[in-house]
Amino acid sequence: MLASTEAILIEVLFSLGALIALGGLIALVWTKRHRRPFRPAMTVIICGVGIVVIASLLNVLLFKTYAGVRVKKNQYYEITSLTTNMHASLAGSQAPHQPVSPQAKKASRNVTYLVDHTGQSKRSQRLAAAAQRQLTQHTTPDIHLVKHNYRLILDQYFATVTHSTKAQTHLRTHAYRHATQGPLKK
Repeated sequence: MLASTEAILIEVLFSLGALIALGGLIALVWTKRHRRPFRPAMTVIICGVGIVVIASLLNVLLFKTYAGVRVKKNQYYEITSLTTNMHASLAGSQAPHQPVSPQAKKASRNVTYLVDHTGQSKRSQRLAAAAQRQLTQHTTPDIHLVKHNYRLILDQYFATVTHSTKAQTHLRTHAYRHATQGPLKK
């Protein structure tokens, strides 16, 4: 199930709980006016608030936001790990005629591993392997090819995360910028 579908279900649950609690408050006002016992109305309010709390906990436990878009927690950690390793693999090889450092080679192997083990397509796996070959086997790697491969990998990954093209574009742009530019902020 996509994160957006699960998010919609949790929002519906939250709304239902809020509606039940509101109905309980209305019933409480009615019972006070008609001098009836408060216990049934209070029970309805407590049930509604309980559903709201459960929905809020589910939201906190299942989702994180990446670039302002709600994604599942495991996808969030995959995205951050992938972009961090992409950044590390490119960090030492941005200058012309600069040999690739052992850390950059290790990071490129990590990118290939992550692409293989996160259920991405065969095309993404081939792109990651080609980028790894450029960074590990060539003395002067073609950085433009590596960046292009990384962009295509991110494009294909975010196509599986959400159906919204606007969200895909936003996620893709943010992740690519994080992977290819400037030092990482701690």
